This record gives sequence, C-alpha cells and structure tokens, in this order.
Amino acid sequence: MNTWLRVLTLLIAAAILQSSIFTEIRIDGMGVELLLLISILSGYHGGPIRGAYVSFWTGLVNDCIVASPLGIHALIYPAIAVAVSNLEERFINEKRVIRAFGIALAVSTGVLLTAGVGHIFGEATFNTTSLPETAIVAGVMTTLFSKPLSSIVKWTVSNGIPREVKTHFAGSKR
Repeated sequence: MNTWLRVLTLLIAAAILQSSIFTEIRIDGMGVELLLLISILSGYHGGPIRGAYVSFWTGLVNDCIVASPLGIHALIYPAIAVAVSNLEERFINEKRVIRAFGIALAVSTGVLLTAGVGHIFGEATFNTTSLPETAIVAGVMTTLFSKPLSSIVKWTVSNGIPREVKTHFAGSKR
C-alpha cells in the first residue's frame, strides 16, 4: 500500500474520530488533540522531512474540522513535528515516562502556539486566563492515547523509508 494512501486513510479516520467521539470527551473544556498527536508522532517516527509533510496535511485537515481560519494549524503542526524529530535524538534511551512527558509537553506547546497564532489573526477561541491549564489538560489527556496511536503512525509514515533512515528514526530503539 502506498505511503500517502496510508496517510490519507489515517487522516480521514482521525478527522472522523476527532469531530465525533473526542468532542464529547472533555475535561475543563478541553479534549483530546488527536490530530496534533498524529503530527507529533509523524515527526517522531518519520523524521523531520516526512514528519513535516504529514503534519502540514494533518494541520489542514484539522483546520477543516474546527472553526478556525484555514492554515493556522497547518502553520504550527510542521514546526512541532520537526522540533520533536530533532529532540527525539537526544532522548533516545530515556524511559517511557520521560517520553510520555515529552509528548504531553509537545501537545501543550502545540495548543499554546495555536492559540497564540490564532490570537494574532484575531481568533479568540481560548480564554487567556485559563490557557496554561487548558494546555496542560490537553497534553495529559492526549498522552493517554499516544501508545496505541504510535504503532499506527509508525506503520503509516515509515513505509518506503530507506533501511538506514528507518533504523535511525523508526527502528528497534523504541
């Protein structure tokens, strides 16, 4: 199966889940950021270039299902994916708890950056007094879904990567 067909299938399924089931699961007004998690994991498993490509399309899909100007998430998600891909090399042998904390931190950063860029463009979707707490809640809730989704994203984005690169980014080290 073609890699981009896998990515398209994953993004359609994630968009359906994000807009249906995960809108009902909310704590303190914040839900699971499934599409942001896909962006983070695509940078983690696919490397900076493939992660940026997948994250750009993931951001556009997210822009289509939420009430925000088109392109805000597509602007933030690739930067998060590239940052995660570059930081991943430094934490290669860390424990699972450290990696989970990293995912929660990346999700929280993505929520804060999206709110900041949205504010620049005149979008007021978040209450600025509770934004840090909202970002932390989103990070923790999303991290709970990272383990099962990690295998799916790894299978999706690592297809067709040369063996040397696959060993480096999506190999047996995880």
